[in-house]
Amino acid sequence: MFTRLQRITPWLLLTVAGCLHAESARQPAPGSNPLVHDKFTADPAPLAVDDTVYLYVGHDEAKEGEMFNMNEWLCYSSQDMKHWKAHGPIMQATDFAWAIRDAWAAQVVERDGRYYLYATVQHDKTHPGKAIGVAVSDQPTGPFEDARGSALITDDTTPSPYGWDDIDPTVLIDDDGTPWLAWGNPTCYLVKLKPNMIELDGPIQRLPLPNYTEGPWLSKRGDIYYLTYPAFAHQGFSERMCYATAPAVTGPWTYRGQLTGEAENSYTIHPGILNDFKGHSYLFYHNATLTLPDGQTGGLGRRAVRVEYLHYNPDGTMQPVEQTEAGVSVPPQPAKVQKAKDKPGKSERGLKVHDITRFFPESWSGQPALSTVANPFYDTPVAASFNRDNATSIGQSFVPAQDMTLGRIAFYAGDGLGTQPGHLLTLALYDLGPQEDTQAATASYTAAHNLLGREQAVDLAYAVQAPGLLEIDLSRSLQVELQAGHRYVLELQGERGNASLFWRRSRADAYPEGAAYVDRSLAQEKDGQSVDFALALYPVD
Repeated sequence: MFTRLQRITPWLLLTVAGCLHAESARQPAPGSNPLVHDKFTADPAPLAVDDTVYLYVGHDEAKEGEMFNMNEWLCYSSQDMKHWKAHGPIMQATDFAWAIRDAWAAQVVERDGRYYLYATVQHDKTHPGKAIGVAVSDQPTGPFEDARGSALITDDTTPSPYGWDDIDPTVLIDDDGTPWLAWGNPTCYLVKLKPNMIELDGPIQRLPLPNYTEGPWLSKRGDIYYLTYPAFAHQGFSERMCYATAPAVTGPWTYRGQLTGEAENSYTIHPGILNDFKGHSYLFYHNATLTLPDGQTGGLGRRAVRVEYLHYNPDGTMQPVEQTEAGVSVPPQPAKVQKAKDKPGKSERGLKVHDITRFFPESWSGQPALSTVANPFYDTPVAASFNRDNATSIGQSFVPAQDMTLGRIAFYAGDGLGTQPGHLLTLALYDLGPQEDTQAATASYTAAHNLLGREQAVDLAYAVQAPGLLEIDLSRSLQVELQAGHRYVLELQGERGNASLFWRRSRADAYPEGAAYVDRSLAQEKDGQSVDFALALYPVD
């Protein structure tokens, strides 16, 4: 005869087993995404030391309605890329005595048995703006201490029209032992460091990277240098990862396209690359889909670090990376080698488009007969195309002071996705007639006869490039006579929602005799201030 306990024991065992199975089903598989579940983490930076990977992240603590609230950097370690051990905070932003807040993106590198942390913080009022500090430790897990007692990079180091340009450091120690530092938003800067790792050694360069936003990551594999970076934020999109390659860290850099798409629920994304660790390479990044055990949901300022396998093609290019929930919990599946994309197409016969060769121009080449701004790089920080406000045209009006035969047009432009056959930009030049008041900008204009050879606009092919001077030579058949006192509009036309090219414009009325237009209506700042595109015109030589 069974006792009462004997009768309920099989039922109890089955119930417990079922609960354990259900709990196991709820637990994510080791190596699946995200990597950390009890905190919001962002801006991953991996470092391999012998058989261990150390992952450095910023700690997102923003509450609902906050943008970013980051006070410390955390460290995790793993020997198999699947199980991660937390080592707690390794440094606070205010451990730099000259900093007041903002433990933003950082990276740690090792040299001669010491570990150097390069980090973004907000400087105090002695050097207002974002700054880069360097800290040092004898252990990869810290604690880290300020190595200089002052910032390595301040806002004064890189004068520009942007107050937030000194963020997101990345360091690569080259095979010959030379350390290099890159950083910046919306311009990527590069400089050599001294062997002590805490001083700059030489001039600072600006790297021409199409659609660059921030968060660069320098890496090297074999003989190829890689620069991977978030892109497109300044063009009105959420960030996507792009990359470029070069034969040397100083370039020339060749744009290779997009590595991965936008991060779910986050307009930011941030790369961290670990090459050839125990037979595989990895791409770290973040999105904002995590919900913490206390119910806090992901969002702006509440992101979660993730990882995927990274594969290289035989020619050294990277295969596009798909963002997955499985992460590295499953065996790697290399993608098929993709065919090259279509070429940009051909411009109209007689229209010669010169690729951008002068990047970040602080003046126009030669002596233009007319220019809308004096310093294109400083005066026109806004990127404009057809992806905003459903525009199909962007244009700049101008009034020549004297008669001239137009021979060359220069734009401060670049970035974008380029053109393809059947999806080209077009260019038109309209004469709006004599103007009694050359200072008055009209609220709108109506397209007139196109002076560039025919009624319709002429085709313009464009291969994506970094921002610079894009020049167009007009053949003798396309040259036109411009009359003093007439108002003209030079107009770029594109497909609604497209972003084949971005033309840079001002935030102020830099050129009183003309103005910028979007869909043939006056372009203005929020305060009603009219603005101008960066344009220069040259007479026939």
